[in-house]
Amino acid sequence: MTNLTQAQYRPSPVVLTGKAVLSGIGRVMPAEWYQRFYLAVDRLYRGGVRSLYLRRWCSAALRGDAATRDRARAVFTVMPHSLVGWSGLEATYDAVTTINREKLAGSIVECGVAQGGCALLMALTDQRQQGHRPFWLCDSFEGLPDPTAEDYEGGATGSHASPLVRGSCLGTIEQVSELLFNRYGLDRSRVTLVQGWFQNTLPGHAAAMGPIAILRIDADWFESVKCCLDNLFDLVVPGGFVIIDDYGSCFGARKAVDGFLGARGIPVTLVHDRRGGCCFRKAA
Repeated sequence: MTNLTQAQYRPSPVVLTGKAVLSGIGRVMPAEWYQRFYLAVDRLYRGGVRSLYLRRWCSAALRGDAATRDRARAVFTVMPHSLVGWSGLEATYDAVTTINREKLAGSIVECGVAQGGCALLMALTDQRQQGHRPFWLCDSFEGLPDPTAEDYEGGATGSHASPLVRGSCLGTIEQVSELLFNRYGLDRSRVTLVQGWFQNTLPGHAAAMGPIAILRIDADWFESVKCCLDNLFDLVVPGGFVIIDDYGSCFGARKAVDGFLGARGIPVTLVHDRRGGCCFRKAA
């Protein structure tokens, strides 16, 4: 077993170069112009990646590789609606597939829904695999709160290609509802949207959420991640997945996870998703 505090995320040279270039441009370009530039670059990048997944989907279908076909189809479908990178989406798809293959009991809980893309991936995957699980999707639906002192190291909150400020990563509850229920027809009786800041909502809803098979935390900041772990970790079943989307990219998220597990003396086997996120399975 590897203790989580000893595990290090090492971005690839391509990722490091891309972030360095974007960061350099951001320092010399007016903030409003840079935001437009960044969004345009991100759209081009995601469009290119999505085309690769379409090719992978078609190729796997032609050669009868159902596992690769279904995984590629899931990522291709949700990428326009998700802020999560392709490797994070793959890792999340694999977690859902694993709990269904192993018939692990429990709900799927996401804290930090943004525009709903990753929630859509988990729900569609569970539906296609006939998991019939309840989903709890928790978010302020107002974007991120302000960071606190615990989120900073050396004057920065992490390695971000675009600055994270209050209101970043915004997806409204109307936007997410439209995506999940109207566009993709998910069963409203299985999906509960919990609106509000975590410290105000999780204590009152936690008992109804458990047991939990997947706890996916995409909350960026120290206080938010800590609140999720404090209220929900004990409800995760043995063998269940805890996914921390921002462990390798947000200093506060890493600090919250390390502190929580260190205080409890919990060793884990950490699996990185190659873009800054990680997951581990809760021990028996």
